[in-house]
Amino acid sequence: MDSVPVSKRSAVLVIVAVLFAVAVGLFAVDLGGSAPEPVEFSETRSIGFASEVHREIDSEAAVPRAQVFYSQYQYVVGYYGLERAAAALADPTRQQQFGYPIATYVTDYAGTGIELDDNGTIQTDRSTVWVPAGEAYYVVDSDARAPNGPIVVPFSDRAAATTFADRHGGQVLDWTALRDRPVSIDDASLVRDRVETQQGSADARLRTAQRLLDRPPAAVSNDMNSTASIQSRIDAAPNGSTVVLPAGTYEESIEIDRPMTLVGPQTTIDGGGEGDVIAVSADEVAIVGVTVRGAGDTTRDPNATAEGDWDTNIELGYGHGDAAIAIVEANGTLVQDVRVPHTDSNGILVRDAPDTVVRNVSVTGTAVWRDSFMGVMLMRSPRTVVENSTFLAGRDGVYLHRSPETVIRSSTFTDGRYGVHLMHTSDALIHGNEFANHDYGGITIMTDPARNAIVNNVVANTSTAIGTSGSDSYIAHNIAVDSRLGISTSAIGSLYEHNVLMGNEYGMRTGSVIATSDIARNDFVDNDRHAGAGAGPLRIWAADGVSNYWTGMYGPSTGGIYERAYSPTDPVQGELHRSTAQRTLHQSPVYEGLRTLKGAAPGLRSGSIIDPYPSVEPHNPQRIETAQAVRGDGIDNNRSHFDTNETEEPSD
Repeated sequence: MDSVPVSKRSAVLVIVAVLFAVAVGLFAVDLGGSAPEPVEFSETRSIGFASEVHREIDSEAAVPRAQVFYSQYQYVVGYYGLERAAAALADPTRQQQFGYPIATYVTDYAGTGIELDDNGTIQTDRSTVWVPAGEAYYVVDSDARAPNGPIVVPFSDRAAATTFADRHGGQVLDWTALRDRPVSIDDASLVRDRVETQQGSADARLRTAQRLLDRPPAAVSNDMNSTASIQSRIDAAPNGSTVVLPAGTYEESIEIDRPMTLVGPQTTIDGGGEGDVIAVSADEVAIVGVTVRGAGDTTRDPNATAEGDWDTNIELGYGHGDAAIAIVEANGTLVQDVRVPHTDSNGILVRDAPDTVVRNVSVTGTAVWRDSFMGVMLMRSPRTVVENSTFLAGRDGVYLHRSPETVIRSSTFTDGRYGVHLMHTSDALIHGNEFANHDYGGITIMTDPARNAIVNNVVANTSTAIGTSGSDSYIAHNIAVDSRLGISTSAIGSLYEHNVLMGNEYGMRTGSVIATSDIARNDFVDNDRHAGAGAGPLRIWAADGVSNYWTGMYGPSTGGIYERAYSPTDPVQGELHRSTAQRTLHQSPVYEGLRTLKGAAPGLRSGSIIDPYPSVEPHNPQRIETAQAVRGDGIDNNRSHFDTNETEEPSD
């Protein structure tokens, strides 16, 4: 010991003291304390529904709920639906993350006057209260329904549960039997399995829209010469016909208020800087081949005030305003081969217009995004398809607000605020697009929607390449390079797989305090920091016995997997790919002791990420090659790095 320098001996003694103090603290738990009392559900960290569903539920009693207190987790976890609570309690990963469950409460429907309406939604005339889960009885397989399917209904009294089952079907179980019952939860794997079907549905909508191109040409009257206005040609054409425009520039604004097709492959329509250039107010209209410019510069309803609710203000602020093409309360519109070479407002505004198809269009906004608006604005317009299009500059390439089941694919987005920006929009598919040079984000999902799929996209040189929120989403086969943050993993209950994160300041970062997503089969290559985590429980990044690949990881391996776990948030391990000096410290006995101790209890791993069996080889070598090509070539509107029909790497 005398040969060890005093400074090093002191450091070792300090570390040993810390180890001893922490070890004592691990076992200084009052196991005899009483169970915590239930809290208001609004105070929990809730899981189960997208915010859209919360908004549609008239009463808090409409959906049974549970709340769980965990031994090593600072928050109370709330569950919409008892099936989710039972599945979580049966998942061993949750105990690794949160500790063991010390108290579970469920809502009690005994004495509430419970009834079901025609849709199976629970109606009560009194509020529910909380009861310990082990003291309740549960009716399963009844007619009771929530927005996402059948639900289990709890009662503190067996007789009340039996009466409900006699009236509405089902059987009565106790808590043990309920937890032993197989549970099927709609999760991100269903979204993964739905991608091909959703592509097929978009193809079907496209085929339906293409029929609008087969309409017979409208006869031209003898007194209508080549200088006649477009509006006069529209007014003279019969319903269901095609108006073919002579080549030239027309300085006018027009309205299409009947089903017809407008074709002008060498035609420019200039609105003169006032209002909408083309206004569509009828179903089954097609606009093909024209160039549109000269929309006004109003981006929102000038009469909007801040007195309404948030959603109304968003509609007035974002869903109104001038546009090159405005489609309002018109179903089944086709916009194809259209150019908007410059706009100070919206390129194409779609409001309350489901089943719109926008394909092979180009929209250019202002170089400073604050000076213009959206390439395509979708407001309450479900099942829209946007494909094979380019969006340059402006505010957002495509903005979606309450427009579920939209498909955006095979398009290019550059130099704006956001590329694709989802608000209150679930069940969307963002597939096979390329994004670059956005100030805020390439693909951004806000306001906690559910079941979105972000698949096979490339994002480069953007603040946050892919930002996710909500639940039960599928984020896979994407490439994020040279960005401040590759992927934000804030969505819960979601699946992140087969993504390549290369050359970013942070490869991935999680901010969710409910760490319920599966993150596996991803490749982290040459990022400044492979991953980061905010406050919360231990995040275990693995699924089904497979985890991720990290450049810089080394050591003995078996079967293609390193024998020791990897923590990208660890101050030593997280630097292995950046500093050879960290390898020496990584192999030291003192560091190994600290690492082992920190792995012993969830309470010592808050804000940490662990990959339990990191891969020796990349999972996605072809995508790594593509990522390297993106870094060398950049992204522009004339070159694609993806064949969108390519075969995806199979899941391991």
